[in-house]
Amino acid sequence: NTHINLEISFNEARQKIEDMPGLTFDETEDIKRKINELQEIANEKTPNKRKWEKIKPILVFAIDKGVDVAITIMSLILQMKLGTC
Repeated sequence: NTHINLEISFNEARQKIEDMPGLTFDETEDIKRKINELQEIANEKTPNKRKWEKIKPILVFAIDKGVDVAITIMSLILQMKLGTC
């Protein structure tokens, strides 16, 4: 059930990014690719510590894109329930 909710969240995040007026087409596509990467990481059967190593660059990327993008990406990361780093 948690897996289904997380899948819905990834879809909602992609839609949110699509709807952000301040992003160019290329930025929108880049961010959606990062969301896809996050989704792949969430589905991996690897230790959380390993997942955090992969997530950190995505988080830095999101923060660089502005508050709205960062909040969208951070909410997905929080829902992944990876515990503390």
